[in-house]
Amino acid sequence: MTFDCKAYLTIDDSPSTRMDDLVDYLEGKGIPAIFYCRGDHLEENTGSAIRALQKGFVLANHTYSHQRSSEKDFAWVVDDIERCEKLLEEVHAVAQVRQRGKYFRFPHVDRGTAGWIVDYDRYGAEDKDALFAAFTDGLNVKSMDRPGKAAFDKKDRLQRYLTGAGYVQPFKNVTHPWFANGETALASDSLYTFSNCDWMLTARHIGKWPYKSVEDLKQKALNDKWLGIEGGTNIILAHDQAEIVDVTIELIEDLANNGVKFLEV
Repeated sequence: MTFDCKAYLTIDDSPSTRMDDLVDYLEGKGIPAIFYCRGDHLEENTGSAIRALQKGFVLANHTYSHQRSSEKDFAWVVDDIERCEKLLEEVHAVAQVRQRGKYFRFPHVDRGTAGWIVDYDRYGAEDKDALFAAFTDGLNVKSMDRPGKAAFDKKDRLQRYLTGAGYVQPFKNVTHPWFANGETALASDSLYTFSNCDWMLTARHIGKWPYKSVEDLKQKALNDKWLGIEGGTNIILAHDQAEIVDVTIELIEDLANNGVKFLEV
């Protein structure tokens, strides 16, 4: 099978100690990407972030300390976002690169409601099943139980904060019906449509999840209904973690070789 689709490549957890290797690969292949950066990693690997900016890649906010928002109160989450944003502003200033926009993704895509990423019950059966599959298959989710009112209120409050602070999704014309309508379309944070699950091959996770090898993950992509739709536009989630950079590169290479055309943000 080969693909005939387009995709935005989004990469979480940057900048790792091997971000330079990932950036060099992507630059060499002409593949654009947006890197969602942890503030603590920005402090540790500032030079790699500056270098990525100067090579034309986009940096975005992934909070300072990469905690699950469902486990923190509203004020703590906002402070963590703002700490990271301040560092991003400083990195752009040093790199002398204009910040293209304010983009944000919650760690673990925990928007304040754990694995209940969106209110699945507000979607029709087919869209609910597609959303549920995309998020449970691709994330390290602690709970898929429907949360209580307080959690939904915090999620809504965080969305209002992000909107007021100028955060937007950087993706255009995503074709999946379950993404292009409802809560996902209105979100101010960055969601996704396909996770390559590269994180499952890190030392602490390998063997504990459904996909246990690079070949398993390549087959996961080939089996994905939405990547297989001709002319579709997808959002791919990958990771910049030093121990799996080679895995991540191999998976991106496989997608490109199979016909995925990567889009500029």
